[in-house]
Amino acid sequence: MTHALEHIGIVVIFGIVMLPVYLMFAGWLVGKPRDFRTVGMTVGYMLVFTVAIVGALAVVGGVIAVIISL
Repeated sequence: MTHALEHIGIVVIFGIVMLPVYLMFAGWLVGKPRDFRTVGMTVGYMLVFTVAIVGALAVVGGVIAVIISL
């Protein structure tokens, strides 16, 4: 019943909300001056930061699960 609403949410998040991020990456890659080293470093930092956030949330979730199960 709610599948249509879930799909529209994905479209809104990845299609509309993330549009400035897509445009930023496109500007970095096709704009002038082209500096691929800086773009690569920035993308690397963003990936490391994202992995760190997901890892930290997993640890916090595990700790909360252990505390709740006591």
